[in-house]
Amino acid sequence: MSKTKILFVFLSFLCIKIQAQQDSLNVIQVEYNRTLTLENSTTTLYSTYLLHVFVENNCSIFDKINASENTGKIIKDEDEDSALIFAPKGKNISLIYKNYTSNKLFSIQDISLKYFIIEDSLSIFDWEIYDETKEILGFTCQLAKMNFRGRSYTAWFTSELPVGGPWKYDGLPGMILSLSDDENFISYEAVGMKTIKTKLAEIENPHHQNKTISWQEFKDLYKKNAIALSKYDTDSDGSRSRIITQRRGIERYIEEDDMDYTADKEFEKQRQGKN
Repeated sequence: MSKTKILFVFLSFLCIKIQAQQDSLNVIQVEYNRTLTLENSTTTLYSTYLLHVFVENNCSIFDKINASENTGKIIKDEDEDSALIFAPKGKNISLIYKNYTSNKLFSIQDISLKYFIIEDSLSIFDWEIYDETKEILGFTCQLAKMNFRGRSYTAWFTSELPVGGPWKYDGLPGMILSLSDDENFISYEAVGMKTIKTKLAEIENPHHQNKTISWQEFKDLYKKNAIALSKYDTDSDGSRSRIITQRRGIERYIEEDDMDYTADKEFEKQRQGKN
């Protein structure tokens, strides 16, 4: 990002803080590159995401680019004023909605291709902040670390921008511009940023019309499904076909010391015995 663009973003944000107009909505848009390296594999997946922080509405929407048609589209109305239209379509599988006023986070995850909307608190993050700093996109960022649902993370955030972050990650006094776990499984890096001023409008939760479940309820359903799949028997020759479900993805779904589901540990013992 050029020094001119950095200065523009910084001055735009200062204007938001100092003299936000009552009839306008200021949006900070951050583009992130995500890398996801599959466990026990050399395969790395690359994706690009956009974070929209709606400053006056005190909320944000994070989604994969091109995942939802018309997401974040800027149009011109009859008065030639810019207006932000957010009209996600489909299941919004990659979409994360955060409402900082209600302190709630909404996401979608699936169990055997059945999708559930999970309602979380934004108080689930336990960061430790350090004095070390570095520059990202022209902003001074500070180091922070935490353990979250089975993984340890390192993040760099800037208090020069509003609270926000990629995917579920949040809870720091500023915007997270870089984040990675200590096992190099997943990382997010901010690669671009711009500010948009649009007509003031209410930003609705894209998931609000659907029933939500808690994170613990999701974990309970995930484990129940894993146990059922591990007991599946084929009809072709009468032999048992065990489906092994992982205990952990980006987040841990089944605790390591949970012995209600044992198929994965039994399979690992058998695999080691054959080697």
